[in-house]
Amino acid sequence: MSMWRKISINPWFIVILALYLAGGQGIRIALAFFVITLHELTHAIIADSYGCTVERIELWPFGGIARISGISQQEPYVEAMIAVAGPLQNFFLASAAWGMAQWLPVSPQWIHLFIEMNLGLGLLNLLPVAPLDGGHLARLYLSRTIGYEAAERRVVQGGLWLARGLFVVTILSFLTPRPLISVGVFAVFIYWGAKHSPRPAAYLIVRDLALRPIWLRKRPVWALDDFAVHCETPLGDVLRVMRPMKYHRVIVLSPDLKKMGTLYEEDLLRGLEEWGPTVALQELLAAR
Repeated sequence: MSMWRKISINPWFIVILALYLAGGQGIRIALAFFVITLHELTHAIIADSYGCTVERIELWPFGGIARISGISQQEPYVEAMIAVAGPLQNFFLASAAWGMAQWLPVSPQWIHLFIEMNLGLGLLNLLPVAPLDGGHLARLYLSRTIGYEAAERRVVQGGLWLARGLFVVTILSFLTPRPLISVGVFAVFIYWGAKHSPRPAAYLIVRDLALRPIWLRKRPVWALDDFAVHCETPLGDVLRVMRPMKYHRVIVLSPDLKKMGTLYEEDLLRGLEEWGPTVALQELLAAR
């Protein structure tokens, strides 16, 4: 199925379109629609090239979301490539339009607007918050130091706080002759996207454990990450602080800080499969 046939338009886009048309800004919103569509199509095309499945591309008034399945089964760098492709495409189009402006049979006004929209969309999407592309990149980067779950929580909270800040700016702008209604609409998009962004941390942790043999063949040298953990700690608490592309070794300590034993990733995966995330580490040791 063609990528174009997977595009769906959120009903709120129709409302905003009608408002812009009523205000004589039909060409502006049409150009914004075109720029956003190309941005999301770029994500979809790159994702498809890596073997992911593009379910649909949903366009909002001031942004879009490409619904892609299969990303979580890829190595982290694949998600990074998919995320950064959109902003890079915007910067490329802005540069191309600027370099070819004198030869294009289009009014300079619209060329400048096209450049501004691409630069604006590209830069906004690099903000390190959900649901923007920068949020995906930030989660991938932070997960290497603070673990999947903490990284996920941080980028989602960042998106919610950005939306709240934009709401305040929108409200204050009504004290001026030109209210920033577009900023308010964008804030709604950010807030909704952050609240409904995927929460794959738990799945990614289990995926990492299960796919280790495959990834080890592709990348034969890994960093070793050691944890010293109290023996009564549930397995789930250990899994939450695991980091991507590292091999984890858990040193289990008694209450008086004496070493009781060592658990390896295969022990953690077996414990998760047989007893679940609530099993204590000392029970895993005893069952070996």
